[in-house]
Amino acid sequence: MHDLNDTELARKIRAGNENAFREMYDRYHVQMFYIAKKYVKSADLSKDAVQDIFVKLWNKRDRIDENRSMKGFLFTMLRNHLLNMIRDRKDEIVSMSGIEEKNLPRQNLTEDDLIYKEYHEIVKQGMKELSDRKREVFELRTLQGHSNSEVAKLLNINIRTVKTHFYNSSKFMREYLKNHAGILGLLIVFGLIVIF
Repeated sequence: MHDLNDTELARKIRAGNENAFREMYDRYHVQMFYIAKKYVKSADLSKDAVQDIFVKLWNKRDRIDENRSMKGFLFTMLRNHLLNMIRDRKDEIVSMSGIEEKNLPRQNLTEDDLIYKEYHEIVKQGMKELSDRKREVFELRTLQGHSNSEVAKLLNINIRTVKTHFYNSSKFMREYLKNHAGILGLLIVFGLIVIF
């Protein structure tokens, strides 16, 4: 399953393949957890949010559009879930952050402001610290959704080298995101600071 791209996994998930579902989970749950944690400031709430998304994905697998980006689909579901969570649990989240409610903006929050711009900016900064080859492998696997075998062909390198580079770059990026996820994300969600 590791060598399948997102479209192939989506097709198998739609057909009820649990191994494909597990691979999709393994591929994206860490990124989704760190995004959620920045906005709800709770590991437990973040785990619950990610779990809810994958439960919904499995329960509605017959509606999966194989022509749509699975990564985009998952992150959109997460965004909507986080917006609902922030709306429904605003007092709890605000009390955890120490932000006064009077400072919260009244306007609707957009997708870019909430997740994608900030997340991709952090990822881009972290990727600059990777070696050129590790960065290429990471981009092709994570950002473009290629399988290990596809990356090996594209870069003309051994598949074991791809796996090693991807493992090491993923490990580095998880640590990088963990160290850069602090209060910044929550402050941006609530509109108290602007970085774009």
